[in-house]
Amino acid sequence: MRTSLLALGLVLLAAARAAASEDLAALPPHPHALAWPTAAWVEGEPEAGVDRAALDAAYERAFRSVSVDGTSNVRALLAIHRGVLVAERYAPGFEPETRFHSWSMAKSVTQALVGILVSDGRLRVDAPAPVARWQTPGDLRGALTLDHLLHMTSGLDNADNSDGGGGAGFVEELIFGKGATDQAAYASDVELAHEPNTHWAYSTGTSTIVASIVQNEVGGSGDAMRAFMGRRLFRPLGIRRMVGEFDDAGTFMGGGFVWAPARDWARFGYLYLRDGIWDGRRILPEGWVDYSRTPAPAPNNAVFGAHFWLNDEPFGDQLAILPGAPKSTFCVTGAYGQYVCMVPTHDLLIVRLGEMHGLGWPELRAPLVDLIAAFPPLAAEGDAP
Repeated sequence: MRTSLLALGLVLLAAARAAASEDLAALPPHPHALAWPTAAWVEGEPEAGVDRAALDAAYERAFRSVSVDGTSNVRALLAIHRGVLVAERYAPGFEPETRFHSWSMAKSVTQALVGILVSDGRLRVDAPAPVARWQTPGDLRGALTLDHLLHMTSGLDNADNSDGGGGAGFVEELIFGKGATDQAAYASDVELAHEPNTHWAYSTGTSTIVASIVQNEVGGSGDAMRAFMGRRLFRPLGIRRMVGEFDDAGTFMGGGFVWAPARDWARFGYLYLRDGIWDGRRILPEGWVDYSRTPAPAPNNAVFGAHFWLNDEPFGDQLAILPGAPKSTFCVTGAYGQYVCMVPTHDLLIVRLGEMHGLGWPELRAPLVDLIAAFPPLAAEGDAP
């Protein structure tokens, strides 16, 4: 009963948020009779209706940009349409078994772990976040919830840049400086710069706090966290080579340090494209993916959900994640152009991994938008076949 009530609360929370915006695009089901990619991705040619010439041109354009040593900025580029791997290419020196650095894609992995514990009834997004240093009577941080943290509207003074606190060097100190030995402690030992839900600010420190909450819930040690990630997330999806890094305190660096091959990153994204269901088994609670892609409720936000990026119209200093791509697109992203993007209206998933030496954001994104445009949208219900 407890788990069902929590799931219901999550659905209602997502519904309330969605009511303030346009309806979310439906998440397409896995094609009937197609093998799930647990053991291996089904590979095949693009279906009729896919513009193969445009697809090939997008790939050529993506791999054209090179770094100073002549290596392509794009190191891996995959396209999965209706559950089938229809295009895959690697730069020289890289291959399907190569592990790629997540950078901030790790934040979405951390979010999935929260979802699993919510499904178990062990965490609640609407309850005060269990952070020990915030529990002193009178500490205003004690009222912060996981919902505040997942949407990055907590108001904590630990933002990655000067927008919303933290200072320009906070994330550098967190990962490489005085906070590196115990990142969760450093990230949580800050004051409030804003009232919760009044200001959105991107924060690797906040994701680090969330990762520590998960780890404390599953046993506290690094070994317990590795076992939990493997047992409940990686192995059910057939993810074999995804690994997380831990700081000197033994805490999962869930804000930016996961490594995995491109096909494993695709499996992770595919879980969200399929509404948290994998081969008939619900991995994430009902409503969790809609919660993930519902905008954070702060006046200065339009493109960030619950640890996922949204392709809505930005404003102010925000940037659209893939300008020109369908609005239904939502993405897992990381520094230097790491992308796992789900496009529900096209039943499409793309993975772009690599670097961006001398490459600006418009030049990086344009081939990805062209790639998506090569695939037709799904037929609307009632359309002629």
